[in-house]
This record gives sequence, structure tokens and C-alpha cells, in this order.
Amino acid sequence: LLHYAVAGHPAPLLVTHDGETRFLTGGRGVMLGVDPEGHRPAATDTLPPSSTVLLYTDGLVERREEDLGRGLARLRQHAAALAREPLPTFCDGILEGMAGGGSDDVALIAVRTAPPHAGPAVATP
Repeated sequence: LLHYAVAGHPAPLLVTHDGETRFLTGGRGVMLGVDPEGHRPAATDTLPPSSTVLLYTDGLVERREEDLGRGLARLRQHAAALAREPLPTFCDGILEGMAGGGSDDVALIAVRTAPPHAGPAVATP
């Protein structure tokens, strides 16, 4: 279960082990500092086993000469192709695949859920 809030950054991207992708669109709020007294909405999503959540800054997907929707589509395509890679390779591949043309800084964080259990846990003496 992922409990999150988005304070002005792009929506987190969920990538399943099978390469399906979708943006987590809940918990949208204004940037931190804009309204310090304002309510910060949150959202909760159930994450499948072995899935990856990618958090990133807009510099990863925004290009002056390109519609934002196209940048987000490129991100989904690259992430889907890297879904089964180890996290360091996943992150490097995202950066390499999305590089070029941007003039903003880029930061990303990726976390992966545990694989499904093969069976009941067994304690050993």
C-alpha cells in the first residue's frame, strides 16, 4: 500500500513487473510553500508485487519544443521496457532514454515492492 501526496511535482509513475504503466493521479496539491496553511490532500494506492514507483522532477519530461503529454508518453515507454531490470539499471536507463533537449535539473527516486511470496513463511529452529 502506498500512501502519498504530490506537492507540485508530476504524478508518480507505477510500473508493474509485466511492464504495464499508469500515473498515480491522486493526492494532487499545490507546491510546498505556496499555501502553508492549506490542506494537503493525500491518496492511497495498492501496489502489485515486484512493481516500481518512479518519483521524478519535471525536468525529466519537459522540453520547450515538445508537448508535455509527449514527454510523459516517452517516460511510460522507457519505463515499461525497463520494468524487469534491477533498480540501478532501471534508473540509469530512464535517465539515458529521457536525456537530451532539457534545460532543467532532473532528480528521480525509484522504489520497488517485494516479489510475491512463494508460499507460507516457515520459521526454522
